[in-house]
Amino acid sequence: MEKRQYETIYILHPHLDEEGINTAITKFEDSIKGMGGDIEKTERQGRKKTPFVIKKLNDGYYVLSHFNLAPDKIVDLRQFCKLSEPTLRSYIARKAG
Repeated sequence: MEKRQYETIYILHPHLDEEGINTAITKFEDSIKGMGGDIEKTERQGRKKTPFVIKKLNDGYYVLSHFNLAPDKIVDLRQFCKLSEPTLRSYIARKAG
């Protein structure tokens, strides 16, 4: 199946140290690669205030990732994000084009 371009923004727990952030990003990227996808780029956007309270927290560490993945694997990726403990929230969108 042909890969499509996606981007996701995910919010990590604000109390993670630099090593914890690196580990969480690596696990996310490895899960995409394990599903046959490719990472285009990952942008660390840093710690920011969230627009609303998430799990009793007002801020988090934002990461934006651009990747290619087969459409049938997106459900698996959403499940991974949902079960990933340091991830507070994630949103995956297909790029236009």
